[in-house]
Amino acid sequence: MRRLPRILLAVTVLVAVAAAATLTAARLEAAAPQLIPTLTSTTPWRAAPGPLAPIAVPAQGSLAVESVDGHAITTLAASQAEVVRPTASVAKTMTALVILEVHPLLPAQAGPILTMTPQDVDDYRSIAAAGGSFAPVTLGEHLSERDLLVGLMLPSANNLALTAARWIDGSVAAFVARLNARAEQLGMSHTHFADPDGLAAATTSTAADLVLLGAAVVADEALLSVVSTTTATLPDGTVVTNLDQLLGVDPGWLGIKTGWTPPAGGCLLFAARRILAPGAPPLTVVGAVLGQPPDGNVDLAHPELGAAFSVARAAVDAAFGQFAAVRVGPASVPVSGTIDGPWGVSSALHLVGADRFVLLQRGGTLAVVAAVEAVPAPSAPGAPAGTVSVSLLGVPVGAWTLVTDRHVDGPSPWWKLLHG
Repeated sequence: MRRLPRILLAVTVLVAVAAAATLTAARLEAAAPQLIPTLTSTTPWRAAPGPLAPIAVPAQGSLAVESVDGHAITTLAASQAEVVRPTASVAKTMTALVILEVHPLLPAQAGPILTMTPQDVDDYRSIAAAGGSFAPVTLGEHLSERDLLVGLMLPSANNLALTAARWIDGSVAAFVARLNARAEQLGMSHTHFADPDGLAAATTSTAADLVLLGAAVVADEALLSVVSTTTATLPDGTVVTNLDQLLGVDPGWLGIKTGWTPPAGGCLLFAARRILAPGAPPLTVVGAVLGQPPDGNVDLAHPELGAAFSVARAAVDAAFGQFAAVRVGPASVPVSGTIDGPWGVSSALHLVGADRFVLLQRGGTLAVVAAVEAVPAPSAPGAPAGTVSVSLLGVPVGAWTLVTDRHVDGPSPWWKLLHG
């Protein structure tokens, strides 16, 4: 009986040693705790600092200017943009758009051939006698669809608008009905066509409506190739010149359509496209100006369009000045971070991935959202630690991966024993 306490003590010591050995083994064999990144970020990110300089508006008439990015349209300036006014020959833009929607072309294609009829010749002679804009035609002459569009849009031939109407729908009245239906489809709710050439004062629209039409033009490569042509030669040898005097003069100018009548004043539907930085996508600006007075300082041959050109040129330059091409990528996204282990290890984090450009108005912001993920230890340099996404007005710009800068060691055996 005297030996029993000693035996119990020995058993207790053995059990304790075994338990300690088991605990030690468990701690040494346990996986190291995963490390949770700590981030610093700036959101929203003011990626294009600076004041947003306003676009000057004309003293009279209407102006609307918008940027077009895919299907997104941003209003940059508006002055009396909802006032209904005569459009003059700017109306021919819808005529040309409808022609190409009925008979689509690639930019280099000539398209179907039209044969000029006695009615086409009569239209030409009567319009020329009345002092209207025209392109000469002869009985039996052949014009391709592209020739028709060139004559319609460059010298603004009223007679070819009538020829187009009969070709598409058999009569001018039926074609005008088509123009009004297409305007409604485009959302041009304050637009009315009384003719296909804009000579009638009852053919009216607003600057805001016409910008919608301009956006449709810049989306149609075939029509854009026509309206941006400075000069062309028709099949009979007639050389026609685009009435838009800013083509070939102002950088990135795409033209679209001029217009003038005494009731309408000077009118211009215009577009321009520029690249703001090497590698950045182009920015397109579309605008419309109506009801402008004559001004011979821009075009002595056509002073009736001078003020319209001046307003459009200044508006486009100011519009492009409102934007910056922002490079978004590892070097610019304002997110940084670290991971730290309680056993004394640490690593900075950095972003990896390709740069992207975004066109941003001055003073605008980009949204930055970061999501972290645990980093195992040990891990090699470049271990993923999360993602960073950037968006503009809810539209994703891109996403980048956060990774470690250096090798991250796991804890030592002594640390595991003491802290496991």
